[in-house]
Amino acid sequence: MIHQVLGKRISVGLFWVHPLVPAEFRRVLPKGTFDIQEVRLEPAGRGEIRVPPGEPADVSVLDGGAPGPGTEALVEAILAARPGTRLAVLADRFDEALAFTLLREGTKGLLTYADLDGGLRSAISEIARGGFWVPRALLSRFVDAALRSGAASARRPPESRTLTPRERGVYQDLLANLSNKEIGRKHHISARTAQFHVSNVLAKFGVSRRADLHLRSGRP
Repeated sequence: MIHQVLGKRISVGLFWVHPLVPAEFRRVLPKGTFDIQEVRLEPAGRGEIRVPPGEPADVSVLDGGAPGPGTEALVEAILAARPGTRLAVLADRFDEALAFTLLREGTKGLLTYADLDGGLRSAISEIARGGFWVPRALLSRFVDAALRSGAASARRPPESRTLTPRERGVYQDLLANLSNKEIGRKHHISARTAQFHVSNVLAKFGVSRRADLHLRSGRP
């Protein structure tokens, strides 16, 4: 199988903290078909990680098993810094709650370290073609949960139906008049990432100012 997309080599952005991870990727992914772009995630203070802006690779992989900020916060930071990223997350294991959250945020693949030798190349190729790489049973449960959630959302106001779980929390924070810095501290994300979610919430409600959001929601 040739791991190429539209006749070119696949570029792979590797976001890593642990120094052993890049060596494992270079071992598993042959140079002739994959170009690895290593991005070391540097601490930015107060437990945060700085993600440098840049153009997304064909597929990006986050080493989510390293100590430090939670995997959810790292995914948010990467997607905020590099919009359009097709992101897979690598970890020891995924419980259902974390897996569902990552999929709702836009993650395209969930892989364990045990998958490196047997499935990493196929996973990256599938995601680069626009697909997903998620264990079948887990994906089936996620779809069932999404269908149940969709039925419940039909009873909510139209503007709130498309909010992600994180955006619903930010929406409540905005109604409580929290600043971006306060929202960031509450959710353990940077002020920049908080601003990204605030902008999304305002856009989904069709307003440009926080005051207009209060008026739209009927809250003082």
